[in-house]
Amino acid sequence: MAFCSKLGFFTKYRKYSSQLTMINKNDLNSPILVGELIGINFVVERIQAAGHNYTIYSAKLQGNQQAVSVALKVAKDEFVTIAITNENHVIGSIQNTKHFAKIFESGRHRQFNYIVTQMLGPNLRDLALNHPSFTFSLKTLLKFAYQAIDSLQSLHQAGFVHGSVIAVWIAIII
Repeated sequence: MAFCSKLGFFTKYRKYSSQLTMINKNDLNSPILVGELIGINFVVERIQAAGHNYTIYSAKLQGNQQAVSVALKVAKDEFVTIAITNENHVIGSIQNTKHFAKIFESGRHRQFNYIVTQMLGPNLRDLALNHPSFTFSLKTLLKFAYQAIDSLQSLHQAGFVHGSVIAVWIAIII
C-alpha cells in the first residue's frame, strides 16, 4: 500500500467502466477526444473520471500498445489551470520520494493544461467499501498509518503542507 496525495481540487467525480471506449466532444464537456494525441507521445484511451474542474483519462505511449497506461489529467478552466500548474510544481519537487505518483510530462494542449502521471489504483475509501467486512485489520491500518505519516513528512520536508488529508485523496500506486 502506498500513499499518494492528489493535490488538486478534484471533487464530485464519477468513475467510468473500463468498457467505455468512445465518447464525443459534448460528452461531459470533455475537452479531449479518445484517440487524440496529447503532447509528443501519449494517445488517449478512455475517460477514467470526470469532475467539475478536471477530467482524468487513461493514455498510452503512441505506437506501443504493450506500454503501461498512464493518467492524463486535464484542467477545464482558468482557475484550475493555476491549480494544475501548482500540482505539477509540488509533485515535481518530490519526484524522488517513494510515496507519490511520478510525472512523465506536462504542458498545454489547445486551451487546456495537462499533466501525465503514473496511473493510480483505487483510493483508500473504495478499498474499505469493497472489503467484505468494510474494515481493515489492525496490522493493515498500522502499515497504512506509517506510510501516510512517512509521505506527509516527505511533503513537509520539501516545504509543502497538504490541507485536506482524507481517505478519498489517498490512492494505491499500481
